[in-house]
Amino acid sequence: QLFGGPYDNNYYLGTLFQLDKDAATQDVTVGKGDELLGDTLRSTLAEITAQICEGDCARDMDFAVVNVKGESPTADTVQERLRAL
Repeated sequence: QLFGGPYDNNYYLGTLFQLDKDAATQDVTVGKGDELLGDTLRSTLAEITAQICEGDCARDMDFAVVNVKGESPTADTVQERLRAL
């Protein structure tokens, strides 16, 4: 499930209450296939998409991304995790 703004879907409770992840849930976990369970911030998904477009990793494969407890990773850390797939 995606979390975070924009909050323009008025049919979803997360929009009505502008639900978002807390500051302690900013780290990123990636895994092959569709095996991970959890929620993902829109900003995290945007960063992952940008990293894939800019780099040469995680192409032509299925993988999942979720936010977990921890600080937001650096761009280099995200690249390393994507290359490890």
